Amino acid sequence: MRKLLLSISLLPCLAFASSLDMATLQCNGMKLNSSTTLAQVQENCQLKEQKMDDGLYQVEFINDATKKEVKCNFPKNESSALLNSCKKTGIF
Repeated sequence: MRKLLLSISLLPCLAFASSLDMATLQCNGMKLNSSTTLAQVQENCQLKEQKMDDGLYQVEFINDATKKEVKCNFPKNESSALLNSCKKTGIF
C-alpha cells in the first residue's frame, strides 16, 4: 500500500518533468507554435522518428534551443496539418 501511495504521489512530479516551454521550441532558427505545419517541421528539424500514435501523427526531433529530444503531435500525416502539442521525450 505504501508503494502505491508513493507512486501516486510522484505522478505530478513526472508530469511536470515532461512539460515543455513552447517559447524555446525551435528548429534551424524557426520558432515552432500552433500555426507551424508538419511540412515546416519536416523541412527544418533534425528528425529522429515519425509515426502514427493514438490517432495522431507524431514527429520526434531535436529542439535546437535546448538540444533535447521533443515529440510533437499533428492531427494527420498531411503537409498542411497544424501542430497540436509537444512534449519532451523521456521522464527527466
